[in-house]
Amino acid sequence: MRRLRFKREQTGISLPEVLVSLSIFAIVGVTIVAALGTNFRVLTVADQRTTAESLAKTQLEAINNASYNATSPLPANPYSKITGIPYGYDITIAVLLINPETGAISAADLGVQKVTCNVTCQWASPTTVISVESYKR
Repeated sequence: MRRLRFKREQTGISLPEVLVSLSIFAIVGVTIVAALGTNFRVLTVADQRTTAESLAKTQLEAINNASYNATSPLPANPYSKITGIPYGYDITIAVLLINPETGAISAADLGVQKVTCNVTCQWASPTTVISVESYKR
């Protein structure tokens, strides 16, 4: 059996070279893990915002398709919420009476309502993810 023999010019890897390469590898690894964590956070926020925007638009579409609610005195929320809201999300609807000539808030119902739809998510910070306004005639 033949044994491998090193010539005098051949040397192995020294301890400082190993330590430098391990530290470079560790820095690159930590950077990659931090970037993945940031990407995960960005995707979570984007998903929450997309879901909230979809819920707000669906709610406003349901309000626009509903008949005009001219009850007197006007309750704080004359329109019902949509069904199928995902867990952790909530929709609040605020309705103000508007004077169509001036655009100011009115005490009497003159045929125009300003509907504000706020979608909140309990996991988001701040909890109000999106607020959408529309007018109903």
